[in-house]
Amino acid sequence: MNQIFKKDEFIIIPFYKGRKQEFMVVNTKKEFKNGHTHLKSFKMAKYLINLARCQKINSGLRPYLLTSLTRISADREYIQKLEELLAVKRSKGSKASYYNKAI
Repeated sequence: MNQIFKKDEFIIIPFYKGRKQEFMVVNTKKEFKNGHTHLKSFKMAKYLINLARCQKINSGLRPYLLTSLTRISADREYIQKLEELLAVKRSKGSKASYYNKAI
């Protein structure tokens, strides 16, 4: 593997999908199947690693990126908090729309 970045147990590996370069973040302390994620940006890959290392949550992240964080993190409490935020974000998408009846 040609890793281009390493911080603690996290590594970033570039690969090509067609003609576009993408990046794989791997947590070497987890089983590969459950401990890696694919991202399109090196900058975002580093950002997610920093969030996982510090166990911080950015509630403005898209659900895909929150899911990526759950995959690369090894801390159960942190993963639980991320999953709770994901559930809230997913339920907001299925809310009934508000209708203001004109009088």
